[in-house]
Amino acid sequence: MIALIALGSNLGDRQGYLNAGLNALRTLGEVTPSPLVLETPDESGLGPAYLNTVVRLECRETDPRRLLEVLFRIELAQGRDRSTGRNAPRTLDLDIIAIEGERGAWRWPRPEDLAVPWEDLWLDLPHPRALQREFVMAPLRALGLESMLH
Repeated sequence: MIALIALGSNLGDRQGYLNAGLNALRTLGEVTPSPLVLETPDESGLGPAYLNTVVRLECRETDPRRLLEVLFRIELAQGRDRSTGRNAPRTLDLDIIAIEGERGAWRWPRPEDLAVPWEDLWLDLPHPRALQREFVMAPLRALGLESMLH
């Protein structure tokens, strides 16, 4: 499966958290990072500026839902605390932007081991706000993969 994953961090050693996210994604398959890393203001106004980038991930996982669960586990391993709210500052944020050949919406029960404050997980592909986020689109254009969103 080929997925586009957005990475962001606005707490602590932001570049260190992005690097840790990249290294964790490399355990899942072949990673092609965008050459562009942007510093952008926190849209919520709640925290410091973000570092953002995008990667192309070619992985063995074939179920988009399982991939999202793995991304949540990577975030948790990097100290992500989801109990402070949806737009709270974070050490590492990993979002699935698109998966080649996949369109739709999924909702399923949260696995017991995921420490998230919701009973269900959900995934919309492509990501419904990606086209409006320059911090996603600019690194994606630098990879030449923006067509995966259309």
